[in-house]
Amino acid sequence: MLVRLTYVLVIIIWATTPLAIKLGGDSLEPLASLSLRIALAFGVGCVLSTLAGWQGLMVRRHWQLYLAASLSLFPNMALVYWAATYLPSGLISLLFALAPFFTLLLAGPILGESTLSPRKVAALVLALSGLGVLLVGDEGLPPGSGRGILLMLGANGVFSFSALWVKRLNARFAVPPVEQALGAMAFALPGMGLCWWLTSVGTPLSVSAISLASLLYLAIFGSLVGFVAYYSILRQLSVESVSLIPLITPVMAIALGAMIMGESISVRMLLGASMILIALALHQGVLGRLHGVKPGPQ
Repeated sequence: MLVRLTYVLVIIIWATTPLAIKLGGDSLEPLASLSLRIALAFGVGCVLSTLAGWQGLMVRRHWQLYLAASLSLFPNMALVYWAATYLPSGLISLLFALAPFFTLLLAGPILGESTLSPRKVAALVLALSGLGVLLVGDEGLPPGSGRGILLMLGANGVFSFSALWVKRLNARFAVPPVEQALGAMAFALPGMGLCWWLTSVGTPLSVSAISLASLLYLAIFGSLVGFVAYYSILRQLSVESVSLIPLITPVMAIALGAMIMGESISVRMLLGASMILIALALHQGVLGRLHGVKPGPQ
């Protein structure tokens, strides 16, 4: 029961995170917003862990796991934040839904698992076709959308690589989710801070009320609670089960973006989104289960 509740919590956080990232850009540059978010989450997490009697990070023993997990923060999230300057929040969530296909292609080299099957190859082709629909033309999309889509594809690759590497290392280490999350933040922060400094020299830091609210939400829920919950279900469920989450979150994110940010939803975007979501359903065997047919080889 607890695993299911945690799974739902991750869905809610992932669905609202793209919108919060967009709102955070009200006054903050992407890397400034991201660095402050992770630094605040790390600080709060350390204080709470200390009060709970936690002894701290075991860097010598678990540094590989911290490093693998840190890739999901940096450079992955830096790419997402940059993409958010070009794309609406709903489209960010939709493009992140392509992560299972990167997982499909990377699982063999990293985990030594053969996951390709005719059903999944067909799903990959359909997903690529949906992506092609989004890339052809700029109807309903802001200028620079192509660049934003490429940034999101790069983020997907890094995220999937990180998830698979963490899954592989979790077979060797029994690391609590809180330690894993804080270790990832500790290893990611130096790179974030350095890139922030290099790209923002001489730029004064200004934080509006909207950016501050976004920062607090993303730090506490999007980072601290979200990553602990994510690593918790990642330890107990298969990578592909966790990757099913992006099948649900884009619909919620697109609706929230339209209602709160007034983001437009074009026919082209709806068509491309539908193709990608159907491809995900096919990839996970959801369509077969709805008709009482067990999915074929994974």
